[in-house]
Amino acid sequence: MSVESFELHQAQELVRDAVSRADQRHRRYRVLEGLYRSGSLRQAKANETGTLGDFYPELDEHVANLILPHMNIIQESVIARDPKLICEPVGGGELAEYNRETSEGVLSYFWKRASATDHLRDATADAVRLGSGFVKIGWTHLEKEQDLDDDERTRRAQQMMQDEIDAANREGRFPSGSIELMKKSVPHTERLVVRSEPFVEYVSPYDIFVPINTRRLEDTRWVVQRLTLPVDEILANPEFDITEEEIRRDGTTVNESEEWQAEWRRQTEEARGIYGSTLALDTATIWEFYDMRTRTMMVFQLESDKVLWEGEIPWSHRYPPFVHIRNYTATGNDFWGFGDIDNVAALQDMFNEFLTEQLENARRAGQKYLVRSSAVSDELVAALESSDSDIVAPVNIPTGEPLEQVIVPVFRQALSGDVYGAKIELEDKMRQVLGINDFQAGGLGSDRMSATAAAVVDGVATLRAQSKIASVERAASGIGTQILLLCQEYLDEPTAVRITSAEGALWPEVSKMDIYGEFLVTVEGGSTRAINPATREQQGLRTLGDVVPALVQLGYDPTPALRSALRDLGYDPDVMLQPMQQPQGGMPGTPQEGQSTPSTGEQMIALGGPGAPAAAQAAGGVAI
Repeated sequence: MSVESFELHQAQELVRDAVSRADQRHRRYRVLEGLYRSGSLRQAKANETGTLGDFYPELDEHVANLILPHMNIIQESVIARDPKLICEPVGGGELAEYNRETSEGVLSYFWKRASATDHLRDATADAVRLGSGFVKIGWTHLEKEQDLDDDERTRRAQQMMQDEIDAANREGRFPSGSIELMKKSVPHTERLVVRSEPFVEYVSPYDIFVPINTRRLEDTRWVVQRLTLPVDEILANPEFDITEEEIRRDGTTVNESEEWQAEWRRQTEEARGIYGSTLALDTATIWEFYDMRTRTMMVFQLESDKVLWEGEIPWSHRYPPFVHIRNYTATGNDFWGFGDIDNVAALQDMFNEFLTEQLENARRAGQKYLVRSSAVSDELVAALESSDSDIVAPVNIPTGEPLEQVIVPVFRQALSGDVYGAKIELEDKMRQVLGINDFQAGGLGSDRMSATAAAVVDGVATLRAQSKIASVERAASGIGTQILLLCQEYLDEPTAVRITSAEGALWPEVSKMDIYGEFLVTVEGGSTRAINPATREQQGLRTLGDVVPALVQLGYDPTPALRSALRDLGYDPDVMLQPMQQPQGGMPGTPQEGQSTPSTGEQMIALGGPGAPAAAQAAGGVAI
């Protein structure tokens, strides 16, 4: 018995159930977002219901937002640079091995062209703050139709006639037809491909829905994405089978009894009042339903009994079009992770309480006086409240009574030092929970750290963030895998792709035959994380002094290591490493006929670079 595709009403029922189950999670997301922005748990809870307008925190509350800088430190420590993608052949034989370098170049080119790192950073921010982040991968193919003028049609007819004459001469016959007949066969319009390339885009965790018992996105039975688009764009899409009378706009749904839609309607009506324009909010919500069991796809609205689009998933690889970045999980059965803000929300709230106590204590500063009511006068009150010196104020004192019995100063009890100590302790606790040390937070402590000590501290911080770095690297490899698979399927026409190599930047024309093979796309470990500048410089110098000479002695090409060292030192290897100009007239050092040109590393050794004496002795020569 085979698995059947979901019917429209079945898919709609599954989506309604998933949306109702996600309501509580989305409310918590809004609390965490409000806490990240304001640092106030009270204000964040007020934002729990959610609005379509901007969230403006109150400014009259005593808040010092420690969550914001700490979250930014964590995010920057795991995704600060473009990942170094590596293609390892796992199928396809020698041809795949031959195409490995080209495949890496194509993947790197389209990764940068699609700005994949920017979208990956946004998804990583969601994973750090909320627990889950998503990126969508697909292929964009856009065509436009243009008219051919009479001159262009004549030119093409002449070319066709010339081709016919050449073919007739080769075959020993008379050419057939004429330019006029050829021109009749030339169409009046043609379709031009405007864009045909992979895309990568960020997807909000509010818009992804999966079955209740899903563990991994790669193994899910179905996955749904919610899209809110302008009505005119939906109607202009030639793939959608819908009319303006059939479309259901947001805020005007027919199923008024659906409780889960009440919040959407309330938000929409409130936003209409904020913006004051119905045209700006003339939108409709559609759902992309991917049935991964039967590899079919539907696009529909929940309130409609008609499918906008239905068919097979338009790619042949087995993955859903989304990549999931997940933070911590309580168990292995959890699909939705939880973020770092969950763990420090209470600490932030307690920190605000102690801060408020300190500010109130500062406001209560100053001397207080108790005065007998019979002696109170405007001059006396003004004198006691004045900050000026040498003030004279008359006081009515009964005969025989001392002044101390008429005006008595009241000494205010000083705020306990435990309050200040507790606030500092809370700051330390927050860093301990988040795994951030004082050096990362910008402090140097009582002693000045050397570069070696900074490297040690940076390494410890890296170990604490290793789980997040691994999640980001898995997500980057998943995105790269889908980009490469889509290129192998849809890169039909030769496309000029910029590939950087030791010889410089090249622009070869690449098609899917040039990247044939089955590749395992991985990310070079630690290529995305931020590196302490001092640590990076020391690493570059160590590579130049130790690694490059060792590679030359062992007979390996040191150029990749040299390029890596220059990057660590802050230089662009494509600019620094240029092929040496060959001298004219057979100058000394010019390779004779039959000799190969030395590599960049060998040239550096010959000119007395790092490792020159050892390399020269190993080669039996004399070091210069």
